[in-house]
Amino acid sequence: MVKPSEKLLQELRAYMEEEDFLLEVSCWAWEYCMKFPFEAPSRWEHPLEFTQLHAEYRELFEGRANEFCEQEGLDIQELLQGVASSLREEPGDTRALIDSLTASEDYLSFCKFMQRVRQRRDWAEGREVVPVEEDLGPKVPTPKRGLEQVPEEEQDVQVYVGVVGANR
Repeated sequence: MVKPSEKLLQELRAYMEEEDFLLEVSCWAWEYCMKFPFEAPSRWEHPLEFTQLHAEYRELFEGRANEFCEQEGLDIQELLQGVASSLREEPGDTRALIDSLTASEDYLSFCKFMQRVRQRRDWAEGREVVPVEEDLGPKVPTPKRGLEQVPEEEQDVQVYVGVVGANR
């Protein structure tokens, strides 16, 4: 594994941040963002279409990185290993590059990105801007139909009609 120079990392960053490429990514995201709900990604079912969109999004970044490697005569896998190693040791000015590349890899980061694009689109088109819900983990199930929560005074116990559970 060859450790890439700071100059090479800066060139890769500049290549990934060229205006035409960023415009292509923005237009792509603008087209598909309305499909993504505003709830936290852990709280909604993810259709296969979203996985396919994530794959397309990844291909945009991978294709761009491959173009750079071809132009520079580099092996993409070797470059990626070197970049990962360099960033673990000293992230420096290339942190934004890594964030964008990892967002293309991580599905939940992709979903959050698409939600933010949807917010911007709603704002630009004059619709009400709905805040994206923070992901606080799995949704807490509500009591089943027919069971009512009855709080007891001055105790840390919740009682459901037919069910008793301690909240400790």
